Order: sequence, then C-alpha cells, then structure tokens
Amino acid sequence: MEERALFVADGDAYVGTILIQGGWNPDEANGGAVLALLGHCLEDVPSLVPMFVSRFTVDLQRPVPLGTRLRVVSTILREGKKIQVVLLQVLVGDVEHVRATALRLRIAEIESPELPTDTSDDRPADAMVPPDRARTMGEGSPELPGFLGAIDMRRSDLGDGPAWGCWVRLAVPVVAGEPIRPTSQLTFAFDYANLIGVDGHPDVLTMINPDVSAHVLRPPTSEWIAITGETRFNPAMGRGLSWATLSDDDGPFAVVSMSQLLQHR
Repeated sequence: MEERALFVADGDAYVGTILIQGGWNPDEANGGAVLALLGHCLEDVPSLVPMFVSRFTVDLQRPVPLGTRLRVVSTILREGKKIQVVLLQVLVGDVEHVRATALRLRIAEIESPELPTDTSDDRPADAMVPPDRARTMGEGSPELPGFLGAIDMRRSDLGDGPAWGCWVRLAVPVVAGEPIRPTSQLTFAFDYANLIGVDGHPDVLTMINPDVSAHVLRPPTSEWIAITGETRFNPAMGRGLSWATLSDDDGPFAVVSMSQLLQHR
C-alpha cells in the first residue's frame, strides 16, 4: 500500500506519491507539494543561531514528475548570525527543475517603547466563514487530482460580490514517517494563493504559475491557514498575477505573489 504522505525517502532522494499529483497534468506534481518538500529540506540546513525564513522565492523552471527520484541540494550562499541565504535546487538526474532562494533572519525578541505600532489591525480571517462551516473545494467532482487527497481546502465567501478566500491545511506528512515541519506547514500554503478568487478554470486554457515569491512575518500558529487576495489577467500579454495575504486567528503572517502563464491547451 502506498504511503499516506507526499513523498517517500529513497536514500539521498525523495519519490513523490500519487498525493503530489497536480491538476494540470496527471504526470506532474502540484506546486504546493514541491514547496512543502523545499520547506522540509530547508530545516535540515544548519544556521549559526536560531533562524526562520523571512523571504522565500521559487522558480518552477520545469514540471516535477511523479514516481521519479528527486534530489534536493542545498547551498549556503551567505552565512551570518543575523542573515542567512540558502539556495535549494530540486534535481531530476542532473537537471534542475526547481530553484528556490530562502532568506532566513535570526530570531530575537525585541521589546522597546519606541517600537512603532502596526499600521493596521486588519484581520482577514475574521471576515471568513470558519473552516468547520466552509465548503470543501472539489466536492462532487468525479475526477480529482491526487493533491486534493493530501490537503484540506475549504472555500469561504467574503461578504457581497464574487470575492472569496479559502482555508487550507496539510492533511498528510510531507515525508513518510516524519512529522510535518513548521517551515513545510508555511511553504505549502504559498501555492494556493494561485488564482485566488477565480471561479472555475476554462477548459480551453491552462494557467500555470511558474514562480512564487513570499515574505514572512512569523510562522502560522494553527494548522488552518486563511488565504485572501485577488487575481488580475492581461490577455494582451498572455499572463496573470495573483497576490494574497496568509493569516490565522492571530492575524496576517505572510504575503505571497505569483505569475500565471496563460496558454491554449
């Protein structure tokens, strides 16, 4: 029986299960699964002092295949006690399929009466129907891609009009036999800002995102992550752009943006 996990360790590599299968091509991985693996492997990179990711930038250069050994190679580009920059590469054989750069900042509590207050007290999750009352996305669809068996994604309408957000949580381990690591819990959710607010995908077009860029204030404090944002298209250039805020019960903790490459199937 196949493991109920996104990936299975295979020596110095990983092999994706059916639970990484994406929605655009059944032989290729969903971006969220790849981002979760990158987050998992980032935590294996040592740092001189306690650190957590502050910026995470990913170029999805080639599709990541299912059932193939993937090696994640990490290189520290800049080492320090305040800032660390790490390059992560997903390789199939000797070919680079994904390249990520992670900026990690030291963790240190700063208390000062001179510290300015936040410029907003907006809490996007407060405007959403909570996950236990939100509608599971994909319900009733006869053929669901495998990744929807690995996550729990629930749609929540936001007041009047077409705008909506979603709740997501990772429902299986990233690597079989290992607990979900905090950075994976964060990074997997970045991908689900893609096409936020778009009702339905046209059968004649693909809208694949080739990149992800995120800035992080702190780790999420619960397994459920709220994603709110918007998507715009420019047909004249054949592209789109999504940007979103990630939040939980304690407020926003990350912002993410990504491009879409629009093309006919």
